[in-house]
Amino acid sequence: MDSTLSGRHPALVWAESGLMGLSGPEHGPPAVASGRWVERLDGVVSDIAGLCGQPLRSDAAGFLGERAALVGRGRRGSVSVGGACHMVAAADGVLAVSLARTSDTEAVPAWLEIGDLGGSDVWAVVATEVRDKPVAELLERAEWLGLAVGEATRPPPPAEPCLFTGVGSADSGRKKVLDVSSLWAGPLCASLMGDFGFEVVKVEAPGRPDGARYGSPAFYERMNQGKEDTVIDLGSEDGRRRFLDLSRESAVVVDGLRPRVWANWEIDRLDVAERCGLVWVSITGYGNDRPGFGDDAAVSGGLWLPDPAGGLPWFVGDAAADPVAGLIACRAAAETLAAGRAGLVEVAMSQAASWVRAGDDLTAPDAEVFRRGENWVVQADGDQQVVLGPRGLV
Repeated sequence: MDSTLSGRHPALVWAESGLMGLSGPEHGPPAVASGRWVERLDGVVSDIAGLCGQPLRSDAAGFLGERAALVGRGRRGSVSVGGACHMVAAADGVLAVSLARTSDTEAVPAWLEIGDLGGSDVWAVVATEVRDKPVAELLERAEWLGLAVGEATRPPPPAEPCLFTGVGSADSGRKKVLDVSSLWAGPLCASLMGDFGFEVVKVEAPGRPDGARYGSPAFYERMNQGKEDTVIDLGSEDGRRRFLDLSRESAVVVDGLRPRVWANWEIDRLDVAERCGLVWVSITGYGNDRPGFGDDAAVSGGLWLPDPAGGLPWFVGDAAADPVAGLIACRAAAETLAAGRAGLVEVAMSQAASWVRAGDDLTAPDAEVFRRGENWVVQADGDQQVVLGPRGLV
């Protein structure tokens, strides 16, 4: 995949990508870094276009920045662009803690083994209480309670960005995709399949709609335009029967649920893939029942930047593991369909982020950033690049 790299200085690539403006302190210059991982993701975009016989609606940088571009968000340093994830220092490491839902905030006292929050600021309480606790204990308790928490590490990249378990042949004549996912990664994967001529049916549970419906209307529409909406209670026998009937008509199922949820519904993903001759794409935060969102999963995959002043690390872009995983999932689905195979594709957002980073520590040596009028500019290798904002679609 590195054959797609441009040869430009990685800091210039980064400045042009639109992600530099989303990374670094809120007040001060944006963070200089390497944009090699964005170019590597462009290789995934090119692969999808080749498999599907038509160009995608954007390059990698556009997919990575489109939510921030639509919503008008900017960098916030050790707070995620969306504000729901914060870096916090524990006794022996740094955690990225996501409190995206009301239930997450309500679980904080149990996680930290403290009394009721009362009227206290939850983030102030978290920062105070975790600093003397070990990372391993905090991660274990977070998983028990269903909290999405990642550690700021630089793990070695996996050999492959996803896992595939084959169970026979796929029915190549079908043109339907069932989207049983929410938020960003899964809906992006299914949306791209729709761009390639598939009929996409968005499946939501009664009383539990996609959480993205409560965010930016423009971004929700971007991810779900053209999909047919349906409500299915997969916890009921009738709902499972209807789901299986739809699966027999489908080429792909995309889901963003933890494996134990399907087990509780007595739905075996591999069995459905085999019986229905389809590709089941499962996108999770960490590849198991541990919950995860795009920001904490990206940090766990090594997509973060150190603060040169020694403060808490900075987030890179906007929930980067979401679009990275969505694109990788789409490529895997297209490859598997092209090969005529049925089976289960498992994409963990944290591992997808680590794979696209490919061991890069994100440093960009011999580069500097300076102000020129209203713009920030990066200089490296005798060349200059204005720091662009997130541009969304190209």
